[in-house]
Amino acid sequence: MKPTIVHNGIFGFVVGDALGVPVEFKSRDYLNRFPVNEMLEYGTHEQPKGTWSDDSSLTFCLAESLCNGYNLDDISQKFLQWFNAQIWTPHGIVFDIGIATTAAIKLIKHGIDPVLCGGASEMDNGNGSLMRILPLLFYLQNESDLKVIFQRVKEVSSITHAHFRSVFACFIYVIYGLALLKGQNKKEAYLTMQLKIKHFIQENNLDVNEIKLFNRVLVDDISAVPENEIYSSGYVLHSLEASLWCIHTTESYKDAVLKAVNLGDDTDTTAAITGGLAGLIYGFNAIPESWLNVITKKEEIEKLCLEMNATLMNQQKYTVKDIKISDKFLMFWGHQPAPNGEITKTCFSQWWLSAFVHEGINYKTAEHWMMAKKAELFGDTTILAKILDAKTPAEAKKLGREVSHYHDDIWVKNRFEIVRQGNYLKFSQNEALKDYLLATEKRILVEASPVDSIWGIGLAHDHPDAAYPEKWKGLNLLGFALMQVRDELKR
Repeated sequence: MKPTIVHNGIFGFVVGDALGVPVEFKSRDYLNRFPVNEMLEYGTHEQPKGTWSDDSSLTFCLAESLCNGYNLDDISQKFLQWFNAQIWTPHGIVFDIGIATTAAIKLIKHGIDPVLCGGASEMDNGNGSLMRILPLLFYLQNESDLKVIFQRVKEVSSITHAHFRSVFACFIYVIYGLALLKGQNKKEAYLTMQLKIKHFIQENNLDVNEIKLFNRVLVDDISAVPENEIYSSGYVLHSLEASLWCIHTTESYKDAVLKAVNLGDDTDTTAAITGGLAGLIYGFNAIPESWLNVITKKEEIEKLCLEMNATLMNQQKYTVKDIKISDKFLMFWGHQPAPNGEITKTCFSQWWLSAFVHEGINYKTAEHWMMAKKAELFGDTTILAKILDAKTPAEAKKLGREVSHYHDDIWVKNRFEIVRQGNYLKFSQNEALKDYLLATEKRILVEASPVDSIWGIGLAHDHPDAAYPEKWKGLNLLGFALMQVRDELKR
């Protein structure tokens, strides 16, 4: 298995959870004397090594639901199924459920609107929504409107925890996590979060007294707070502060989650919330293998991560239906360079000769990349080697059609992201190509191929219908992938 960024976050989260389960409710004094250094077993809940709690169960429920789109009814029904021990339990039973979550799910069972099920009083500010909000990061990765992000966070949180304080803690966590997804380091992400939240506060009429409660996170530097002033109870503000404090006072995944566990009290949740962020920061390979290997239902979690990666991380930002009448087109087709050597729009072709490197492997063209990743996706190492050695993109394409164990539904889910990533590498590693792409500004990039109804529009540039997107005979996936790359390069 080749881990994705989804694996980084989800496994970072579940491993932190499992580390904390055996010592949940142990005091900080106790853990100072008997610190957790490795994955333990039994303990508080008498569970085998690698067992995760309701934190992970509800996180998996949300993740699985988001793979099928954003639907609050579906999310809440999955929570109910888990509550009934039908899905996502580590060993077929449910244990360690929070009071607020239990009350909310009972309302779900009676058909109450999901957003009305969560407790909305000040006493309902446990960490039960913060502990499961991580998958929403991946769903919202391309969303830039803070109001939209806040509304989604509010709705998902309110299924079990509807008070502003719980919602806002989740919002801060999500904004920080989104910055990490964009490739920022943890310090940059922290500053980005503070600036964005400050702007959001200025633009919206929020309760000043509530906002002041978050000053240690939003105004001060949480890492400068001494340990004896960091609390690790089940209160949502404590959980948010403790997780960010653990992240910013350590320099590795292992140290961050162990520090979270050894704060004591709500050990599983603090470590899970910390672990999700630490996984995004340090990556899957930073998680100790001995911890990963004992995680209950590891293979099922891996499958969920792959499904999330295919459906959430491969989101196509642009589609034909989004094109406006006022938009200007730039149509391209063909791959031959200009006689004078100048870069022209033919550089947008997958067949344009411009080599790039990724993880030490050289790809002669974006077509080589696409077909190599196709072979890799289906585990055909023989064809993969031949594609990498292919002298021309035409030869690489022909070899790509020979990939064994091919399944069209799997390819359809992954093809766009593969091509987007390949073109990002191609254009980011060649300054001249990058400048040319950026110079297209906001124009709609259109592969006017009369023979390609997937990557192109299925029409030539001079066809009467080419100017009318509603009449296109193709999906224009290459054009839209290039537009997303352009957006990424602008950032």
